Amino acid sequence: MQAPNSTAGTFQKRYFDLHTQGIGYLSRVRVVTPRSQGRRAEPMLCCAINALRGGVDEPQYTYFDLRVTEDEAQALVRRWKPAVDAGKQVIVAFTIGDIYPHTYEKEIDGRTEVRAITKGRLIGVSYVKVDGVVVHQRAGTRDHSDPQSAQAGADAECAAA
Repeated sequence: MQAPNSTAGTFQKRYFDLHTQGIGYLSRVRVVTPRSQGRRAEPMLCCAINALRGGVDEPQYTYFDLRVTEDEAQALVRRWKPAVDAGKQVIVAFTIGDIYPHTYEKEIDGRTEVRAITKGRLIGVSYVKVDGVVVHQRAGTRDHSDPQSAQAGADAECAAA
């Protein structure tokens, strides 16, 4: 959708935003080089987040496969990649934009199964905790260690592991 810019007399793109926020475990940090050519053929930073949901005493997980698009988020994901690679528990408070389902086929025991995954763009990281230690918290964000937050469930799970 485009709308005229009243001050400059030019057209400015406007978008409908779909944002998902939560906390979860950062994993699978990698640079992906697309096989196709064209404007989207540039290598891109990607990661996965296993987001926590449900009751803090019995959390459930939702898996997101993400392209990291914003500069600050890229810097934080790159910074904590060594911790992820070392098997440390890296918990992030995140904002994902434009989630969508993606289907793919997987060969299992000689038969093909159709699987689905949720993809999106990681556009923000406001909090990072590595093995129980807060290592980053953006100014002006809520305290994710507050017992009333979902972080309490993540902390309990980290302590049990």
